[in-house]
Amino acid sequence: MRRTTTSLALVAAALLVLPAAANAAPSQDFNITASPAKSGTKKKPVPVTVNFSTGTKDDSGALPPTTSRAKVFFPAGAVWNGDLFPKCAASGISAARSTDDCPSGSIVGSGKAEALAVGNIVQNDLKITAVNGGKNRLSLFVEGTSPLRIQSNLDVKIGKGSGDFGLTLTVDIPQNLQEPAPGVRTAITLFQVKVGAKRKVKGVTRGIAEIGKCNGTWKAKADFGYADGTKTTVNDSLKCTKGK
Repeated sequence: MRRTTTSLALVAAALLVLPAAANAAPSQDFNITASPAKSGTKKKPVPVTVNFSTGTKDDSGALPPTTSRAKVFFPAGAVWNGDLFPKCAASGISAARSTDDCPSGSIVGSGKAEALAVGNIVQNDLKITAVNGGKNRLSLFVEGTSPLRIQSNLDVKIGKGSGDFGLTLTVDIPQNLQEPAPGVRTAITLFQVKVGAKRKVKGVTRGIAEIGKCNGTWKAKADFGYADGTKTTVNDSLKCTKGK
């Protein structure tokens, strides 16, 4: 996607000149992969690297809807080991607008994002730092510089799933990402994160993310809510094999 270096003044001007297109029904990408795709057992889950990717699209040319909330359901057997890794509080990251003061070992992944605003204003320099927040928390710190200065932390709540799903990750998108300047609504066209840190614990290699049982397929899904009040659910699946 083409990089745009439009100033904030020009963003405001675009809003005056171009009326906002009505939101069409959302087209939401959603994909999860895990590597290796071999499972462990319930008692001995194995470390995995998880790649998560999503984004809204609208082929009609209208601005896609603004994402306000997401809840991701990870496969049965998924484990989050935030209590085994150094942690950094979301409140500290938000206050500092930085992850520089987080302890060594608390950074557990990275990623990138792109956003689109009215007038085809593109921000594609957004970088994501994934930080362990403890047993039930993950921070996704988003920062970028052009055309807007963005320094915002997503506080992700991690909970237990049921049935086909082992974990849930729930995040409310901060208002300054939904609307980074007054009247400037944005659509998240790409949000991509890779998490897969490992460390030795009592002589055993443990992962921040681990997976246990496998019956040939790991199921996943995500619920998305938008600022216009609409919602959608997208399903995904991952092939897996039983480890030894």
